[in-house]
Amino acid sequence: MELLAEILAAGNALFYFFLVVKAVNFITLKTLGSFPRTSRRPFVSILVPARNEEANIEACVKSLLAQDYPDFELIVLDDESEDATWSILCHLAAQDKRLRIIKGKELPAGWVGKSWACHQLSRAAQGEYLLFVDADTRHAPSMLGAAVDAALYYDAALVTAMPRERTESVSEMLTVPLMTWGTFSALPLPLAFHSSLPALSITIGQFLLFRHDAYRRIGGHAAVADHITEDMELGRLIKKHGFRWRMVDGGKVVDCRMYTNFSDAVNGISKSIFGALNYSVLLVLLFSMVLAALFCLPPLLVAAHLAGYTLSRAVVSRAGTAIALALISWSAANIRFRLPWTATLLYPCIAALAIFIFLRSMIFSMLGVMRWKGRVVVQHPFRFI
Repeated sequence: MELLAEILAAGNALFYFFLVVKAVNFITLKTLGSFPRTSRRPFVSILVPARNEEANIEACVKSLLAQDYPDFELIVLDDESEDATWSILCHLAAQDKRLRIIKGKELPAGWVGKSWACHQLSRAAQGEYLLFVDADTRHAPSMLGAAVDAALYYDAALVTAMPRERTESVSEMLTVPLMTWGTFSALPLPLAFHSSLPALSITIGQFLLFRHDAYRRIGGHAAVADHITEDMELGRLIKKHGFRWRMVDGGKVVDCRMYTNFSDAVNGISKSIFGALNYSVLLVLLFSMVLAALFCLPPLLVAAHLAGYTLSRAVVSRAGTAIALALISWSAANIRFRLPWTATLLYPCIAALAIFIFLRSMIFSMLGVMRWKGRVVVQHPFRFI
């Protein structure tokens, strides 16, 4: 009993830290569309890698062609799609000559598919700025101008934006909120913005606006050819080379529906989470234990108490406090990033599923059997620490 009480006390102390970080990030994180409008409008290359995106590509491309920005090019690369993506792109290109489409070359050994696609796109781009966006994103007409305003305001070599992540099914509500909660809770943005440590950065691959010269200086996607979390690695390289990185809330001008079913959600997160934790077995196990202690254990203890199981007053009290703090923490993140309020009530299930995904990602990656969009993901060396 005493050990349980101590675990809960430590967990509650960690909750208070997360709430402080959230409060700081609420103030720090600016929203695209809120930056001062600049008169300078540099030429921007919008670059979209697309593999098996027949369900998304038309809406994405049309939203990008509808930008009210005066000077941009739109280039979309079909990355060896096995569905109707290429034929849809051909139809769109015939309707609007501003759209340039590229047939991607065969994936070389040692490259992750997305990095290879983005590398090819970057070689075709002419812009002073390069904006990489995923094919499952949708964009308001003001998006590009708002992104350029942010980059110029910060004088940043990389601006990454968190889209509004749409969740339209229970399976999405059980997976997507963990990413927004974790992004908003773990890292104080003022510290990340002003520290030169590459590890102190969060980069969202759905929306990356690079200054072209900085992108070339860090080696571009060729420098992260074998990284499944190429977005995180690019952000670290930007900081490592002394450039400025900033993260913004893009939810008012960009939205995304990453996954439409449970299988895709689990596989999609599994392919990248081990890489996001730097291929460290220790970090996977540590994060899994933290999630269990913070979000799964307290509700189980309270349920056991209500069912008549004898627990000490300290355990019940601290478990109740942990549940209250968890509800505050999750609701704050979900409100900030416009997720359904029902996702807050599901947080114990979200955490339990996350633990399964963490362990699955680690095991599948170590065995070299991780697959995504019909391809085996490049096996990366793992570390125990």
